[in-house]
Amino acid sequence: MNRREALKSTSMILGVALSGSTVAALMQSCGQSTSLKWTPQVLEKKQAQTLSAIVDRILPKTDTPGAVEVGVDEFIDKMLSHVFPDEVKKGFMHGLDSFNQNAKDKFGEDFIKSSPDQQDQLIREYEEKSEPLPGSMWGFSFGDPSSFPFYRMMKELALLGYFHSEKIGKEVLAYDPIPGPYQGCIPYGDVGKNWTE
Repeated sequence: MNRREALKSTSMILGVALSGSTVAALMQSCGQSTSLKWTPQVLEKKQAQTLSAIVDRILPKTDTPGAVEVGVDEFIDKMLSHVFPDEVKKGFMHGLDSFNQNAKDKFGEDFIKSSPDQQDQLIREYEEKSEPLPGSMWGFSFGDPSSFPFYRMMKELALLGYFHSEKIGKEVLAYDPIPGPYQGCIPYGDVGKNWTE
């Protein structure tokens, strides 16, 4: 899985449209650290550490910043805190716990203590077996946490947070704070690189 594939699959999270300003406001206070140096608002500390490790494997630091470096893990926790109802928070937390338990069952230790190859293996398994999200998350039965689409929700939130972060918007994607006229039909070669919103 690479960033181009991740970008292609980014569209809407769970049928809930969020404006760029909403995402920017939530991202503004996210720290840029490689360890858990923020206080989770919804997740327990161990869950937040697991989440950080997952997003770090999905969007690792390469020639561009990694997910943890731009605060994606903290962004997801803030989204859970400020945007989603309690049923979604519970489903997400249950999904994180199940993900970590699967790592323990397969490798004998927590996901954060597993080797990078083992972490990638587990993420690939979740990627292969998880269904794309439906048009709306409200079609899920919240009575059964095991049916909650944790992996897809987590991945879409990670991608949303990553590509809406200030650092990625200004340093990786083309950014024009005062755009000129709309030009709908130009050769792709003239674009140069992907544009931030």
